[in-house]
Amino acid sequence: MKNVNLQQLRYVIALAETRSFTRAADSVFVVQSALSQQVRKFEDELGVQLFERTTRSVSLTSAGEALMPLLRQVVAGVDQIKIDAQALSGTVAGRLTVGMMEVPPESLDVAALMAMFHARYPDVSVTLRRGGSDLLVQGTRDRTLDVAIVGASVPSGTERLTFTHLFTESLIAVVPAGHPLTAGSSVSLTALAGLPFIDFPPGYGLRHETDRGFAGVPRRVAFEVTRVDEVIHFVRKNLGVALLPESVARKRADSDPTLALLPVRGASLKRQVHIIAPDIQRRSAACHAFIRCVDDQLPSPWPETESHAST
Repeated sequence: MKNVNLQQLRYVIALAETRSFTRAADSVFVVQSALSQQVRKFEDELGVQLFERTTRSVSLTSAGEALMPLLRQVVAGVDQIKIDAQALSGTVAGRLTVGMMEVPPESLDVAALMAMFHARYPDVSVTLRRGGSDLLVQGTRDRTLDVAIVGASVPSGTERLTFTHLFTESLIAVVPAGHPLTAGSSVSLTALAGLPFIDFPPGYGLRHETDRGFAGVPRRVAFEVTRVDEVIHFVRKNLGVALLPESVARKRADSDPTLALLPVRGASLKRQVHIIAPDIQRRSAACHAFIRCVDDQLPSPWPETESHAST
């Protein structure tokens, strides 16, 4: 199998776990056509069909089911060789792939964090991947990401991963200045739910929190966007209301007379941010180094780690 490479194995495993070319491509951060082509090449090299493909579904063949545990062992073994080699050499070098939800600089200055990391570890090349929290958790689980910063509560099914809580922020309602709601000093969930909402798509940390806050209170999400600045711009244009972390919202509203902020009464609405990584034995030296830099970059000590590791 001289034409087989490790990336093909990662693509095959991603497809087996997601049962979708679209979701598999998203999880390994490639375009769908590239993933499909590499999976097909791998099957041709093996001389075995691993997947049954229809226009609506993807499933493992009996051969795929039989070979998948071995493929996972191969990938895990190569990853562990890299980790052990770095530990033996005592060097921090190579490549680090970091998953990052959108974190405005008011909460965590990513550029300053990367500058600190590069100054300390110039021999590490960093690739930054953006995405929703669910996608980043999946990428860390699949080892296509070394470490990630994610929002929302710790999801289930995160075996062999650790989550460390970085910080929590209250959410506040952002509405157009002059909106009838601004006649009051705060707003209820019911009043907000009667208005069109601007929110992040499902799978994003902030969307998890707003959906949780409005559980049992129907609302209409009129617009889904993926950046805080887009949320703000849509509110300015009177397209709806939004919930944002208070530090982010106040920084924007303090310099923008077209925006107004209202605390939400009768509800506990908060955005939680965590750093997620493989358990300690499976982290590379670069991963350990990055986590130390995040620790140093934050202004206060972290709360305790929530560990979800299987034996």
